[in-house]
Order: sequence, then structure tokens, then C-alpha cells
Amino acid sequence: MSNSESVQENVPVEKSTKEWFSWGIAGAFILLLVYAYWNMFESAMVEWSSNELYSHGYLIPLLAAIILYMRRQPLRPSTVKEQIAGAGIILGASILRVFMSSFETGDMYTFVLAFVGLILIIGGTSMLRWAGPIAFLLLFMFPLPHTATQQLLVPMQRFATTASTFVLQVIGFPVFQDGITISIGTSQINIVEQCSGLKMTTIFLALSISLILINEREWWENIIILLMAIPIALLTNIVRIVVTGMVIFMFPESETLKKLVHDGAGLCMVPLAIGFLVLLQWILSNVFVEDDGPTQLDMIENPKEVFWKDRKTIQD
Repeated sequence: MSNSESVQENVPVEKSTKEWFSWGIAGAFILLLVYAYWNMFESAMVEWSSNELYSHGYLIPLLAAIILYMRRQPLRPSTVKEQIAGAGIILGASILRVFMSSFETGDMYTFVLAFVGLILIIGGTSMLRWAGPIAFLLLFMFPLPHTATQQLLVPMQRFATTASTFVLQVIGFPVFQDGITISIGTSQINIVEQCSGLKMTTIFLALSISLILINEREWWENIIILLMAIPIALLTNIVRIVVTGMVIFMFPESETLKKLVHDGAGLCMVPLAIGFLVLLQWILSNVFVEDDGPTQLDMIENPKEVFWKDRKTIQD
């Protein structure tokens, strides 16, 4: 074997080693950032365990890691200016964290800002393009302040109650609404916080953003998917309440069946919402189809080129 062949064989090995080393350094920086915010993560995990509205918090870091792996690009060294900018962002996030520590869960959101600064330090603007958008996904990892949660829950509970009552009345069930309670036959359904749709909305927004990050679509298609996330989540929650109400009316004496249907409908909410999202993607892919054929302007400006192109297509 000649020396040139030996050098060519060693190049891919050296390149692979350098790439793994770069990713190791990046992982070490991320772990260091997590360690710096560990007390914040402990508070978040307490909320994930005790509050059913935010029990999905455990899944967001895992989902973010998967998306990060799917979107990964070769790491390029950052410039001095990029490193200084990243360090400045982390410093700003640290200062902001001190000021926001007096607000409930407010300091948690500074982690996202620090994560963006860390990306700039590790891989500069090149890494920021493919890893930076994941910061939006990380926002759903943290619980909202209690005041903000209550301000959202009350109108969402009322909307879920009113919309579900209307649907049940339309399909012929004898129901009426009293506050956030639906009376159906001799039974009642209380639209508690867990039935407000807030949890489903949060989860589905995170899933929609994940879909946007891993799919290559036009910007307007991404906007439609994002805008439809909340309506789909609310629709799914209404379907759950309506199905539960129908079962309660038809089997008022069976408490076991009521609980089974209530819990089962809750488990089916995410698959049902994903089904609606798949349907939306199908509509975007099949209704809004780009036409790559020749236009009238092409026929006028380049008639020969269009003619020969069409003839070649027919012959093929």
C-alpha cells in the first residue's frame, strides 16, 4: 500500500474523531448549563409531579433532544465575535434571572435565553440556524406562574362547558349549563381544571412546533399549522367531554363505566389531535399543490423550449 492511500484512509477517521470531540465539548457545555440551573429544574420537576396540568414537562426535554439530533449539522468553530456575543447573552440571562427570581417561575424562562447564548459560543450563527429554533420548544417545559394559569383556566373552562353543551344539545341530548357544570339527564359533569383543555393546548403546541422543525414546508404552511394548533386542541377536548357526557346519559348508574370512559377519553386525546394534524397536513399537501408546468408567459418568451420540454415528457 502506498503512502498516499494510507493518508486517504486516515482522513475520514481523523474527521470523525474531531467531529465526535466537538460534540463531546458541546454536550459538556450543555450539562454545565443544566447544572447552573439545577435548582430551577428541581422546582419544575416538583410542579411536573404535583400538578397534572404540567405533567407533560418530563417529555419536553426528551422531545427537544430528539429534534436536536434530527436537525443536527456539522459543527463549525465559532468566531471570537460570536463567542463574545454568546457570553453576553448568558450574562444578560443570569442578571435577568436574579431580577425575575422574585416572580413565580419567572427565572425558569431565562434558561432558554442562556441556551441560545450557549449555542452561539459552541457553533456560532451556523449552529444557531438549526439549533436555535429548539429554544421555542423548551419554553413548554416550564409551568406558567400561578396567576397566569388561573387567568387562562377560567375562560377555558367556560368555553369548554359552553361548546360541549351546545354540541350535546345539537345531537339531541337533554342538557343545560350551570356555570362550569353540565347537567345531562340525572347526572352532572363538572369541567374541572384538568378538563379545561389547557394541558392539551400546551402539549399540542409543542407537537406542532416539533412538526414544523422536522419538516421542510413553505413558511405559510408552517404558520397555518401553528395557528391551527390551538383550535385542534380545543376541539379534541370538546370531543372528550361530549363522548363522556353521552356515556353518562346512556349509563347513569354505572360508575365504573363512567370512570373508564373518562380516563380512556383522556388517553385518546393526543392520538386524536395528532390525527387532526395529519389530516391538516394532507390537506396542505393535496389541495395547495404547486404547478411546475409552463405558464403563458413561458409560452410567449420561450416557445421552443416549452415545446421540446413537453415533447420530451411525452416521449419518455
